[in-house]
Amino acid sequence: MNFQLSDDLRMLQDSLRGVLGRHAGDDLMPALTELGVPQALLTEAEGGFDGSGAAVALVFEELGRAGASLPLIGAMIAAAALSAAGQPADEGAALAFADAEPGTRYDRGVAIAADGDRLTGRKTMVAGAEAADTIVITTADALWAVASDAVGLTIRPYPLLDDQRGADLILEATPATRLGALSDFDGALARGVLAHAAYALGGITAAVDLTLDYLKQRKQFGQPLIAFQALAHRAADLAVEVEQARSAVTNLAAHLDAEPALRDRHLQACKVTVGRTARLVAEESVQLHGGIGMTEEYALGGMIRRLLAADTAMGDADFHLERFARGEPAFA
Repeated sequence: MNFQLSDDLRMLQDSLRGVLGRHAGDDLMPALTELGVPQALLTEAEGGFDGSGAAVALVFEELGRAGASLPLIGAMIAAAALSAAGQPADEGAALAFADAEPGTRYDRGVAIAADGDRLTGRKTMVAGAEAADTIVITTADALWAVASDAVGLTIRPYPLLDDQRGADLILEATPATRLGALSDFDGALARGVLAHAAYALGGITAAVDLTLDYLKQRKQFGQPLIAFQALAHRAADLAVEVEQARSAVTNLAAHLDAEPALRDRHLQACKVTVGRTARLVAEESVQLHGGIGMTEEYALGGMIRRLLAADTAMGDADFHLERFARGEPAFA
């Protein structure tokens, strides 16, 4: 397995870091679009120019490291699904992806059902829904496209844990276009899981770096905290866990185009490894910081919220571990 970035990806990384360093808030997404980041997440057949596992992992790790909260993952999944169904979105169209359902544990089709070409039910925590033109929605066994102004669709927006804007969708016999069976889009869904894992990896790295800087600068009894052996050992343990998570993301990126059964095993292993590391880093970084780690004003608080949100997206570590243990596919 080649762990080195290609020249094109290295240039993309440098440009992306420059944009993330210069832009924030409402200015960030237009700058990323101008750079071509959304197109880098899609294959040529989908209207992009890359779409490889390496490109997806690179982009979202950098976004996670910078703490950029954008509905880019859902837009990527939706664009790939629409293209695969032969119904590519218009250039510049805003897209969203609705997967989670209220009152369920990552099960699809419990709170929403199809009757002919109409959907009735609810979806929750849909990032970017209030600004979307088209929303791609999962049911128990299929993907559907719904226009944001469709009859019977109510969008109720609110802030999400990771600083994005999300929404609940209420569908009452809402007209929808069936894109195909859920299994037809497992490649696009796997790309979304990789993106969430890579985003979490970037956040993990940022939180550990912030914690190490704090241990080196904060002094107690006349010496920096990192000089105390117990704290140094805990910091070393975190560094090891970061590399474990990085290896899992790299491994999934390399197997993103593998045959489905093999890809799903690597996908589940990646989600478990990264999810558990994210929670460990969230807990340890707060403890190693002490009281300041619990304050809203300090940067660590936002990092932890984003880590927890990334862990739960498209199935948390426990969910994927259960499916891995039973030998079940990632998407069924």
